[in-house]
Amino acid sequence: MASSMDKEAPSPLKVTMTAVAKEAGVSQSTASRVFYGSTPVAEHTRQAVEAAAERLGYVPNTMARSLAARGTDILGLLLRGPDNPAYGLLFSELQAHVSSAGLQMITVAPSRNEGAQFERQALNRLLGLRVGGMFVATGVIRAQMLEPFLDRVPVVVVGRPESHPRIHSISYDEDRNATLLADAVATAGHRSAAVVVPSAENSVAQHRRGVAMARGLAERGVRVYQVSSPTFASRDEGGREIVALSREGRITAAMFPSDLRLLAFLPLAQKAGLRVPEDLSLTGFDGILPGIDLLGFTTVRIPVEVAARRAVEVMHAQLTERTPARHDLIPGTLIRGRTLGPAPTHR
Repeated sequence: MASSMDKEAPSPLKVTMTAVAKEAGVSQSTASRVFYGSTPVAEHTRQAVEAAAERLGYVPNTMARSLAARGTDILGLLLRGPDNPAYGLLFSELQAHVSSAGLQMITVAPSRNEGAQFERQALNRLLGLRVGGMFVATGVIRAQMLEPFLDRVPVVVVGRPESHPRIHSISYDEDRNATLLADAVATAGHRSAAVVVPSAENSVAQHRRGVAMARGLAERGVRVYQVSSPTFASRDEGGREIVALSREGRITAAMFPSDLRLLAFLPLAQKAGLRVPEDLSLTGFDGILPGIDLLGFTTVRIPVEVAARRAVEVMHAQLTERTPARHDLIPGTLIRGRTLGPAPTHR
């Protein structure tokens, strides 16, 4: 006869809270309070229940609780490009503040090459999980894509300017930040520069940065060559055009709407024999890239930490009472690095 040791242990996902309560010698309601924090329990009781759960391999059914409670403490996050250091830091900061607020968060992140269609499907999946609110941290999803959801859950856009009267947004002040960089380039004596301007369909934020940098240069008497970048998820697009403009003596500087785009351009510049900044000055945008101090990029450091904290504060308030949408713009800080130098005198 087989002994109890020979019996296959139940899957952790099949272990019930009732079994954990019995193992710990408490009622099921007490066990529920330990896992879901509805009301405090004595410390020794909490430890007993958690120890029983660990022995049995119990996994709390968070989604079942979400459905029962209409998802009020479980939030969804749609995150663009987690391999981008700026988005990676934003995710980390949002998660920390959500946890500190006693809430939970489910994150859906597309791969770098997945665009608007995937993100629309992701929004539907988050709603299907009955999340109580959604953070949208992507430059792909538009306000009109969010409108059908606004009566069902509060939405807070993070890291992208938004003017929709029913959508809260906590964003970096892209226009002001771009102006800081344009002013630095003009002050360094550059009278002609290329600006990479991605398509608005692919990135609202980067498109706005490019347009604002071009406008800021023009206002300061600098001739602008706009370099378009219509391909989704392409970081080096426009690089060859910039090299050609530099070789022809038409530009002495190039401005990129992200540090990753600047980083992708450097091998092209090196291959073309262009010295930075002696032949061509370069600026980026974001200021989050690891080792950016060693690379010496001139860029703008966007205030990711402040944006994440404010976004969670707004969302937490919206879960209790819907209020008129607020649209915060948070300025960044100019970082002066080695990639921006004075305009060469031999041009």
